[in-house]
Amino acid sequence: MEDLIKKLKDESIEGDLFSRRGVSTLVTFEANKLKSIESSESSGIGLRVIIDKRIGYASQYGIYEPEWLLDKAKATATIETKLKLPEALNVKEESYDENLDRVSIEYLTNLGKGIIDKILDSYPEVICNVNISKDKGEALLINTSGVNCIRKRVSLGIGVHVNRIKGTDMLDVYEEITVKRLDNLDTDKLISKIFYALESSKNIVRPSKSQLPVIFTPKATYVLFLPIISALSGKILLMGASPLQDKVGKQFFDKKFTLIDDPTNVEGLAGTSFDDEGMPTKILPLVDSGVVGEFYFDLHTASLLDKEANGHGFRGGLSQPSPGLTNLIISPGDSNVKDIISSFEEVIVVDQMIGVGQGNILGGEFSVNIHLGFLYRKGEVVGRVKDSMVAGNAYKALSNIAALSSEREWIEGSLYTPYICIPELTVVSKE
Repeated sequence: MEDLIKKLKDESIEGDLFSRRGVSTLVTFEANKLKSIESSESSGIGLRVIIDKRIGYASQYGIYEPEWLLDKAKATATIETKLKLPEALNVKEESYDENLDRVSIEYLTNLGKGIIDKILDSYPEVICNVNISKDKGEALLINTSGVNCIRKRVSLGIGVHVNRIKGTDMLDVYEEITVKRLDNLDTDKLISKIFYALESSKNIVRPSKSQLPVIFTPKATYVLFLPIISALSGKILLMGASPLQDKVGKQFFDKKFTLIDDPTNVEGLAGTSFDDEGMPTKILPLVDSGVVGEFYFDLHTASLLDKEANGHGFRGGLSQPSPGLTNLIISPGDSNVKDIISSFEEVIVVDQMIGVGQGNILGGEFSVNIHLGFLYRKGEVVGRVKDSMVAGNAYKALSNIAALSSEREWIEGSLYTPYICIPELTVVSKE
């Protein structure tokens, strides 16, 4: 890679090289039995050049050919830009746990068997599908202005699907945990949540009315956050399509709602001190006590908007950088979720949904099927809600929050959020 950077300098071309290498191990259980064990390796490199204030880009997987890569990047240099590459950042980041790094395939297999055995001991009638993945990756970024940064990560993820069929009724429960330290792996907590869902789903019930309070579990809150994080992308701002572009610095959401992007959080999987362009990262206040905060930018998008880049240029695989986020953190409330539930005569707790991300995302509208939800009356669960939909507008919902729980959970390792209670949403159930 250094030879290619030297060649760029010799030709007075600005540019950067970004490479990825990864090793993944996946252990899969299907219908309570071990199905497969797969290991894979991947590598690739992407070259971005800036010629006469125009960007060119080329990428190649596997063993790369420097001359081919450079020729292709030059040939595609047609995108006008005003970006300036960052200078002289030199960071070696090894954010991984050696104990997790040493985890064997045998350990992963026994872990999956143990989870299934515990579930079947209490619920022998169910069918379990389990995926356990260990991922180790390395990213290297160098540019013609002296940036030389390397990032190494390892993580372990477990996803458990439990299916129970009774006559014509099919129940599907899903739980996951993703960690970057082995001592943070708590499978007992994961299993207890599955048990609670199975026990609470024995009865199928319908809400007494169509307008009622709804509590979104941490796993379900993404339906509320997706419009906000989409609208605050610098790319959406550049398109002139963000509904929040004239709301910066203004009170738009409930004062209880604070949302930050925190690349410094040591528990989050996406934490990093530099982005994929060699810019130092920083905590970004997206919403501060209901006040709309900052948009997030990559270098190119920021340059076109005459904005200051804020260390949020990230790449999906070997794609060109675009505005991206790291660890989304939502501030908690003062009450535990049990007390919040007990404060209502009747309330639905939504845990799993189908259809998130469809429809008018930027407008905040959502109408999704409740894949797994529970009805509570006077603080006690009375059963599972089936054949129902919940609808509303995310912006309006987050501008009128009844409560945020004091408990928070990590979702897929990069979203740390409490339970969120909205005082009234539309819930439609099939007759």
